[in-house]
Amino acid sequence: MAAPFRIILRSSCKWTPKYSSIQPHAPKLRIPKRFLCTTHTRKEARAFPSIFIAIGLIGTAAYYVLAPTSHKTLNSDSFIPYTITSRQPISPTSAIFNISPHHHDPSLPYLLPSSKEWKYPLWSVEFKQPEVQIARHYTPLPPTDGENTKDGTLSFYIRAIGGGEMSTYLNRLGVGRDVYLRGPHKGFDVLKRLGEQKNVVFLAGGTGVVPGMQVAKAVLERDATTSVELLWAVRKREELQQCRQGASTKPWWNFWSTAAPAELTAEVEEPSAMGKQLARMKARYGERLIIRVAVDEERTRFTERDIKDALANGGRALPSPGCQLHDQCLHVHASEFEDPDTKCQCSPADRPGKNLLMVSGPDGFIAYYAGDKKWIGGTLTQGTVGGVAGVLQRKNPVLANDWLVLKL
Repeated sequence: MAAPFRIILRSSCKWTPKYSSIQPHAPKLRIPKRFLCTTHTRKEARAFPSIFIAIGLIGTAAYYVLAPTSHKTLNSDSFIPYTITSRQPISPTSAIFNISPHHHDPSLPYLLPSSKEWKYPLWSVEFKQPEVQIARHYTPLPPTDGENTKDGTLSFYIRAIGGGEMSTYLNRLGVGRDVYLRGPHKGFDVLKRLGEQKNVVFLAGGTGVVPGMQVAKAVLERDATTSVELLWAVRKREELQQCRQGASTKPWWNFWSTAAPAELTAEVEEPSAMGKQLARMKARYGERLIIRVAVDEERTRFTERDIKDALANGGRALPSPGCQLHDQCLHVHASEFEDPDTKCQCSPADRPGKNLLMVSGPDGFIAYYAGDKKWIGGTLTQGTVGGVAGVLQRKNPVLANDWLVLKL
């Protein structure tokens, strides 16, 4: 209401008696005080809108931070405090954080009823940065064998990146500090999309490997005939292994050559905290889980040929026009945080399902391998398939039918 008030004041400032300017010798008129406008009044009029705006911003921020909530356990409406209970450094900029809720929840929203198993094959939570009032999604690491999931403890692989306000903030926090979470937020239902098919190729950059680990666990636990190939690209080997100081990563005479990414075994020499997690998964699932690692500083990377070879093992799938789960065209405007009631429109007689090529990581990484995601109406959508995946589909149109491309 401040703007209309200012307009009224400025209009009154221009008021003059009807005859004062054309009858200079007319008797002096007495102008009511309510029509007098002084410089002081003008300044006050200009100040009112700014004051109202400032009060509104302060009030909004205060409500966001201090507003009382009836929730004391993890939920999708309000941020709940967790405490950092341990921190496992991996590199100067990355670590695995373990956090526990302040209040025990006997029915955690991300667990199956009366079970210690996760409800969703792919999910995340939001972390709040209270200093600048922003929130970002982070994916929890899947629990290891024997881990007690019912106590509410969650683990996250976090790496501080240049210009990343949230990741830099979290990387500064030590054991005993509080963080604030909201969720869970369900991602793509990969099991329904996989359907009767058996193969998943997950291409991950940096911390984008965590959704890949979630997907691998969910898919490989579903039945003994499925397989997952996890292709992980990192900047430095220290994300996977503890490097000896002064050790050379590549001979000088071989500097310009490009070696093939290495396959990870269950026996990783001097593994980092993330290396241990991946080695345990490899030991559990054996040949059904293939993990390859490309290290940027060693000039190894995943090429078009690597992706083509990984997709060569996919089974044939029937076309699925009009199905929200299996039609690639209907994913162009879809968000990865989909409606949980989304259902398959395929005929059960067709044994619906698609092999899955999933890409997760920084925006540039996703764009290079699968094409850009697109903002539409305030929602980040999948966009069309591009990048390396798009090139392979144009060269071999069968891939476009057999493989569904998903960007995280």
